Amino acid sequence: MRTIIWPAYIDSERTKKDGRRISKEDAVSAPKIREINKAAQKLHLNPEVEKYKSYSRSWWESSGRVIVDKSNTKKETLIKISNMIKGMRS
Repeated sequence: MRTIIWPAYIDSERTKKDGRRISKEDAVSAPKIREINKAAQKLHLNPEVEKYKSYSRSWWESSGRVIVDKSNTKKETLIKISNMIKGMRS
């Protein structure tokens, strides 16, 4: 089973209404597709990048998305990816 990860899901600068799916404490500031892809690779989630897709709540931005294997719940997967990005940034 696969699941879609939009950067908005883990962006600490967005509100829940704007699409953030995890708490601000768990989220990261302005995540990039390449960071999400790299984090998913390190977590062995078999990522597949689609660069030119637009998130429906911000259709004017071509933010892209990453499709990954689903091993846990979507929220757990988002938190793991976010934590991995935090580790890569520091």
